[in-house]
This record gives sequence, C-alpha cells and structure tokens, in this order.
Amino acid sequence: MARKTGGMRGARPPRGTGVSACAAAMLLALAAQAAPAAASMDDAATQASAGLQFDVPAGPLVTVLQRIASEAGVLVYFDPALTRDLASEGLAGRYTVEHAFGQVLARHGLEARQDTPGSYQIVPAWTPVASMLPLTRVEGVAVGGDGFVPRVSMAATKTATPLIRVAQSVSVVSQEEMRARGARTVPQALQYTPGVQVNNFGSNEVRNDWLVLRGFDAKLTGDYRDGLSQMPYDQIRARMPAYALERVEVVRGPSASLYGQVAPGGIVNRVTKRPTGVLLREAAVQAGSFDTRQAFLDLGGTADAGGSTSYRLTATARDAGTQDKYDDGQRYRDDLAYVAPALRWADADTAITILAHYQHDRTDGESRAFYPTRTLVGDPAYDLNERDFASVGYLFEHRLNSAWSLRQNARYQTGDMTLRNLYPLALAADGRTLSRVQLAAQERATGVAVDTQLEGVVEAAGMRHTVLAGLDFRRLSGTQDYRQAMAPPLDILNPVYDQPIARLGSDQRVLDVRQVSTQWGLYVQDQIQAGDWTLTLGMRHDRVNDETDDRLAADSANTRDSAVTWRAGLSYAFASGIAPYASYATAFTPQPGTDFDGASFSPAMSDQIEAGIKYQPANTQALYTLAAFELKQRNALTADPDPAHAGFSVQSGRLRSRGVELEAKFSGADGWDLVAAYTYNAVTHQSSNDGGQGKTPIVTPRHMAALWVGHRFSHGALSGWETGLGARYIGTTYVDVANTMKNRAATVFDASVAYDAGDWRFSVDAMNLFNQEAVVCRNDRLNCRYGVERTVLAAVAYRY
Repeated sequence: MARKTGGMRGARPPRGTGVSACAAAMLLALAAQAAPAAASMDDAATQASAGLQFDVPAGPLVTVLQRIASEAGVLVYFDPALTRDLASEGLAGRYTVEHAFGQVLARHGLEARQDTPGSYQIVPAWTPVASMLPLTRVEGVAVGGDGFVPRVSMAATKTATPLIRVAQSVSVVSQEEMRARGARTVPQALQYTPGVQVNNFGSNEVRNDWLVLRGFDAKLTGDYRDGLSQMPYDQIRARMPAYALERVEVVRGPSASLYGQVAPGGIVNRVTKRPTGVLLREAAVQAGSFDTRQAFLDLGGTADAGGSTSYRLTATARDAGTQDKYDDGQRYRDDLAYVAPALRWADADTAITILAHYQHDRTDGESRAFYPTRTLVGDPAYDLNERDFASVGYLFEHRLNSAWSLRQNARYQTGDMTLRNLYPLALAADGRTLSRVQLAAQERATGVAVDTQLEGVVEAAGMRHTVLAGLDFRRLSGTQDYRQAMAPPLDILNPVYDQPIARLGSDQRVLDVRQVSTQWGLYVQDQIQAGDWTLTLGMRHDRVNDETDDRLAADSANTRDSAVTWRAGLSYAFASGIAPYASYATAFTPQPGTDFDGASFSPAMSDQIEAGIKYQPANTQALYTLAAFELKQRNALTADPDPAHAGFSVQSGRLRSRGVELEAKFSGADGWDLVAAYTYNAVTHQSSNDGGQGKTPIVTPRHMAALWVGHRFSHGALSGWETGLGARYIGTTYVDVANTMKNRAATVFDASVAYDAGDWRFSVDAMNLFNQEAVVCRNDRLNCRYGVERTVLAAVAYRY
C-alpha cells in the first residue's frame, strides 16, 4: 500500500503496506532486460572477462546504477538512503561488471560486492564483510531481495548473512507477501511456511499468537521482536498486527547459542517498521465479515534538510467481532488499538533508532463453541479479556573503525491483563446440561532486555572471519491473581444467557504469585569464509535465576540454572547457486518447580542434526530449500510413576522430532509470485509416564502443505490488477495422549484480488474461501475449537 517508486521497464519497484519503498531492498534491474534468460554461465563468464560495452549518460546515481545493471544483466540491491541526492557523470567504454560499478561508486565512498552469482549489493566502502549490511541495517532494512524472496536475514546469525550461506533452515515472510495474501496476524503470515503449525488449523484464536515449530511449542520462549525476546508472561503477550511489521523471520531448530533459553523448535522474530528517509503517506480502511471495521495509518520521512533525522508513525484501530455469535446476534469481540512512533538519527559512523509502541486488545477471551452444537459456552455479560501492552527501546550502532562496529539493542516493556471467562466442565447424563466453571484473573508484568554486540572482520591465511561477541541480559517480573468457582449450568440445546454470575471474592483465590526471572548470556560466534565455503561456529554460556513467591501458600522457591550451548554449521555455495549444508546445535529450556522430594528441576536439554540444500538460481528472485533434521529433547518433565506421588513430576521424559521440510519462493519479472511449502514431521514420545510412550503428542500433524500462486498484470487491459489463490493442508492429529481419537485433516483455500491505480489501491481478500469446516479437539471432546470460517475483507488505501 505504499506509493510506487520509479524503476526501469520490467523491474518491479518495491511495494507493500506502507514499507517497501524504504524498508525493502531496491531491485533495480533484472537479467531479462539485458540478456536472454537462457544465457549460459559460460557466456556470462566470457562477458565478465572480456568486458561489456557501456554507454550510460550522466544523471542521478540511482538511474546510472539502474542502466549499468540493465546492460550487464545483473541484480543490484541497496538501501535507497545510500543514493539519495547523489549524481553521476555516467559511464562510457568497455568494462567488467565490477569495474563498471566501481567507476561510478568510488567517488561517493560506495562499492558493489557480489554475494551470489549475478547479484550485487551496494554498501559503504568501509563495510567490513561482503555479506554485511551497511550501517543503515539498524533500520531493519529488508536487504537482499524484492517481492516474496528476501535474500538476507539477521535472525539466524545476528549478522546480515545471505540466506544461501546460512547452514540452517530459515524462512522470511516479506511485507509484500503479507500484503498480497491479506495476512492480518503473525499466524496468518506464517500459514504458508514449512515447519510451522499455527493456531490449530488456523482456529479462531484471538488472544495470542499460538505457534509450534517442529513439534515444540514456541508461543512463549520463541516469541521475539527486533532480535529481543518479547518476554511474554502467561497471557500478557504482544500480539502485534501484521501491518506493524516489515517482515517475519522464522529460524527453525535450536538457537540457544545466540539467544539463550528458547524453544528447541526455533524462534519467530518480528521486525517492526522503522523510520525511513523516503516520504511515506498512507491511509487505509478495511471492512468485511463478522462486522469487521479497521483503519490504518503509516507516515514516514526525513525531519531535517540534511536527512540525518527520520521518523515513522504506524497506527491501526479495529472494531470487530468474530464468527462466534450469540442468539441475539451479539458476537465475541476482537478489538485492537495500536500506535508505534519511531525516530532515527544517523551520521557517517553512528546511528540510533528509538522505537516505542502502545497496544490495547479487547476481546471476549477464549472464543469457545461447544462441539458439535456450536452453542457458546460463555456469557456476554461476563466474558472479558482486556490487555494493555507498551514498550520503548532503542537500536544503537557505532562504527569503531573500518573493521569493527559496536551495537546495543534494548527494550523496556510493561503490560497488564484482566480476564473473565466461563469454561465447560462436564456434560450431564441428559446430554444437554453443561456444568461450567468461572475464572477471573489479573496479571501484571514488566521486563527489560538488553543485547550488546561487538562485530568485526579478521582476515588471515586466505580466510575471512566475521566475529561476533555479545552479552545479553533480560529480567521479567510478574504477578498473577487467579480466582475460580462454579458457574450456573447451561442448557446447550436451549441456552439462556445473561444469567446472574457473582463476581469472585478473595476467598475464592486459587493462585497468587509473584515471579522474577533473570537471564545473563555471554556468547561468541565466528563465521569463517574461505572461498565458497562458510563455516559457522558458536558457543554461549547462560545463567538463569527464577524466583517464585507463592503468597497463597506462604512459600517461596528459588531456582538457579546454568548451561553451555553451541552450534556448528558448514555450507558450500556452488557457482550454479546450489548450496548444500549441514549443522549441529544444542539448546536448553529451564523447567520451574520441584519434584516430590523438593529438588528443583534441571533444564530440559535438546540437540539437533540438520542437513539440507538451498538453491538460488543466478539472476532470479527465487530460493528453494530442502532440509532434513532429527531433534531430540531429554530430561523433560513427565508424571511421577509412584502412586503415592500423584500430581508430581520426574525428569525422565524424552521427545524426538524427525522431519523433512521443503520451501519454494519465487518472484518473476513477468509478474508471477509463488510460495510452496511441505512439512513431514514425525514427533514421538520416546519416554513418558502418562501413557504416551511411543505415541505422537496431541494435536501434532505429521503432514502439512501449502501453495500460493499470484500474478501481477502490468500490460494490456488488466494492467494494475493483481490476483492470488492459495491452498493449505493440515493432516490428521491425535486428540488424546493414548492416540485413540483423531482430528480429521483439513484443506482450505484462500484468494485475493486487487487493483493498484498508483495513489489508490483496492483489494478483497478471502480466507477459507469455500468455508471448509475444521475442528480440533485437545484431550477430549469437551475441549474443541472450530477453525476460522470463510472471512472476506475489502480494503481501500490512499497514498499521498
């Protein structure tokens, strides 16, 4: 939804919901404009050695680079701020591609560095490593790709490493892809990503981002934003709208060697919108199914004549219902207010970005319809889930010299939550009287996270070492007050709502705790590049302290843990664009509580071996990834087998996750976009005392697949139109631990159509186009959730 920027014929300018023109890397030229797509690698090598004839007139530097890239048939990408207000005298004569770029860039302190065959990144001459972003990386610039295929991710290595050289399975969902598919939430953004299970069939979960990676729950420890943990505390979680984000990065597999105590299945990193030197003005409205009404605003630009100060203001507000509706037409709510101001200042060596946000969520809590009657278990006069969340932080970077830079990212956050919900308890013998329990809760939490990094390059013995050393700290303090009692029963065949439900008093309190958790982590990483080989080695030492003050039981506990985790990965990038890799990594997850004897639990430990192949054809916007892995967790909690120790746990649980993941992403100069994903994930309880040994964990699909195909029309009568069609499949899952009941498989279709008229953009997006019913039950038939019904939303955006 951002204003289109100029580009040469056939090269698609960056677009997106208010961010691509400044935050996505600029793709200036495609090989198809200058050379036949079928030109062989031998032809390209001959041209490079003999030189090419250039005849480029003087003009703005961005235009000159555009012409050089077009005539050479290569890709060029960079932060648009690097070329702002710069001019060039042009280029005439015979040069190699590298020499041609050098002729026009040297006087501006810039240079072109090739990261993959036929692909060049423009960076400041002082940038210490070919794969590194310029200083403006603190803006979160989505460098390295256009359309659906970003080329670079910071999340996997905390350095700007091309994805083709990362020895790990990583997916990046760009702002343009989210816009094209009409994704409104992070789970919706990840519905076409392998290895990620979202919200149980995409169920109607309006409270939190429920994410599972490679069979392991990541909604708490795997929740990251801008490289820092969001430190969710039970129900206090920042469920950020997709409109607030530039991209979503998924790093699959253990990442503890960089991040500490994280889920072994991986992390999901949300990259928020940042200040931009490119003028942004966007306002949009959306309306559709379930009484949804939402407004959007995205403003950005420079705040001074020199361009050293820039700003961004992103905001959205939603007044909406859900598919769950009472007899009188009243719906469960899904309301939102979000505002995020940002400010950035930078000079030649230093940059600091201030990021802040406030978010208010108002829902009716767990949207729960009793299966199979669809009768709502809650009560409109009682149910409430209201949450406020705010944060302020900064991203700081300073160039120490030509080889070394210092960074520090920090964030303070606070939140509080009020919850009232009714839950089903048991169905009477008459088949219609449902007993219910009421729950009322108050939570408050504050947290601070700081990550300090020193990065530099050391060259020796023909090898280039990109060294990263870091120290991070985080502290989370929270309180919980839960009260519970029986509620009036409900006739599910003839429900009567607005029943008198007494507010719960202090004598009905079932939980009253204060918890403080701290983590210190010291880590080091070395990425060793020797020609086409890249060896990544990393190690981290963590100290974790958890204090719990149980005010209800007048008791307290203090758990101290430490762990050393590490990883090693090796990849080789062939000139053809094929890059096989292999890696090994470990992880740990602290486990609060004690056993029957009062001994504190030690962390659950995990390790993974992964091997795969990535393929990125030269002169294309495409990336294909195949990954195979085996991930094991030991020392997990399972039921104490001693009958005299009922309700206690022991650390003898073991879980194994094996699988294969395939992903294909493609954006063509002819307007076609494609996203394809397939997941095979066999997860097994190898050791368990609760009857699940040798069984698959509940609600864990073995097969998932997704395909999205879109097309942008740029010629003829349909010029400006965009269409897309997608399909998502999730295989059967088990309801119970013993694997005696199954949830059925489900296939749903999504679609999108839009018309882009320059300043205006009109779109209609549909999820679950054919209204396929999907139901997922957990543990028993009393705990079932319906998937999202057909949802159609229309939007109008104006860019001025």
